[in-house]
Amino acid sequence: MESVAKNRKYSKELLEHKYDAIVIGSGLGGLTTASFLARNGKKVIIFEKHNVPGGFTHTFKRKGYEWDVGVHYVGQVGDPKSLMRKLFDHITDNQLQWASMGNLYDRIKIGPNTYDFVKGENNLIQELILKFPQEEPAIRKYFRLVKSVSGASGFFFGERSMPWFLSYTVGFFMRWFTNKWLGQTTYDVLRKITANEELIAVLCGQCGDYGLTPKKSSFMIHAGLVSHYLEGGHYPVGGAQAIYQNILKGIESRGGRLVLATEVQSVLVDGKKAIGVLLKNGDSFFAKKIISNAGARNTFTRLWPSSVRLPVKIKKQLEEIRPSTSHVCLYVGLKASDEQLQLPKNNFWIYSKSDFDAHFDEKEHTPSFDPILTYISFPSAKDPEWSQNHPNRSTVQVIAPCPYAWVEKWRAQTWLKRDDEYLAFKDKWRDVLLEKLLSVTPQVKDFVDHCEVSTPLTTQHFSNHQRGEIYGLEHTPARMKVKWLRAHTPIKNLYLTGQDIVMVGVGGALFSGVITSVAVLRKNILSPLFKTRRDDRPHQNL
Repeated sequence: MESVAKNRKYSKELLEHKYDAIVIGSGLGGLTTASFLARNGKKVIIFEKHNVPGGFTHTFKRKGYEWDVGVHYVGQVGDPKSLMRKLFDHITDNQLQWASMGNLYDRIKIGPNTYDFVKGENNLIQELILKFPQEEPAIRKYFRLVKSVSGASGFFFGERSMPWFLSYTVGFFMRWFTNKWLGQTTYDVLRKITANEELIAVLCGQCGDYGLTPKKSSFMIHAGLVSHYLEGGHYPVGGAQAIYQNILKGIESRGGRLVLATEVQSVLVDGKKAIGVLLKNGDSFFAKKIISNAGARNTFTRLWPSSVRLPVKIKKQLEEIRPSTSHVCLYVGLKASDEQLQLPKNNFWIYSKSDFDAHFDEKEHTPSFDPILTYISFPSAKDPEWSQNHPNRSTVQVIAPCPYAWVEKWRAQTWLKRDDEYLAFKDKWRDVLLEKLLSVTPQVKDFVDHCEVSTPLTTQHFSNHQRGEIYGLEHTPARMKVKWLRAHTPIKNLYLTGQDIVMVGVGGALFSGVITSVAVLRKNILSPLFKTRRDDRPHQNL
């Protein structure tokens, strides 16, 4: 366990200051919101339950190794003119650099067949046409639709920064085009384009990035994810932790405070207006604006003040919308360099069969060590600074879906003190996932130095997500139709941020911070990003 930096420890001295905004949680959505508020002259304090900031952007270390826990690759940051890149440059003061994964970023394996996802829309289209020559019209139609739906989604998500009264008037027109697509499943849309089930499976090969199978996911989310990676993948130089570290520098240099290992118990209200938070230690902090990055479910259940009745509609839909997928992850440390082992930068998506939904449904309630999907990432190979800091070492992550129901019986047991049956469960997963790794990189067999398995209970412990989910609420058509998943909540001055109000992933969390900042500040915060600044430093795109 890492110790808490001295200047980020809780102290009674913090009670003596006045704050404009309190942010609950230091995930990317919360940090992005805090950054924009601080840059607009607001005094911000961030409370984080964990002793390490960053949410799913943080890393952890073990005897000479370190791994990211949620940032495996990011799209749309290779072009300095893209909005994604401009946002990251802005909130990190141009300090965050990105390393390209090269031409090949995802390799999809379905049974005995292999399909490469390569950089550039036209290149990817040609790659798929080579594999499915009879499906060229369908492939081209699919990518035209992906770009159209993805392009329109900005209006849909932008509407979520609006107050309630505007949502029911102007908001209708902003949602109009996307309503058709968010209400259809990915499979239903693709089946209208092609009857080739293998092609459908390939086009959905990245569905693990939003944690839902084709027959359950909203097509709008699928389109957004696919479009996000069309120009390839990048990885933060210095590892995933470089994201939160550089954002925090900007916040703290502008007077913002981060307080670690400090849990918020509930939001404080005066009538129907949020005025502060009550910490688990009994202390109360007050501010004009309260922003929750704890996730919609936690905000409306655990943090919601008992004196305020939760709207029936929100309560009902929270019960109906399931949490997203949970997983097991094998963290592997190899006692050799990436160069020596010739480890790839691209990710692997390994499926045992093309009917993803049938296999997932079959295994949901019955534990199985035959995963329908295995995802493999090589973080050390992606980071050009890795070898300088960790000579003759390399790292791998091997991930597979694991429904929370498979581990729920151990929920009441204490972290790091669970029984032998749980340890055996983890050991079995270690062996299964290590075998999957060796199936694509057999050369690492004699260099395995460290293996460690996390389960949904691990995620639950560190993220506070109630069922160990990694993507908040599942991205179904029903979820995407919910209008209260927005920056404004029914309590005045209480706001949401994080992937639940936009969509999954680094991009979703980043833009959620923008949406919430617009709602809090009531101003267009994006226009300055598109003005040329004389003091802009050149960007390094490795």
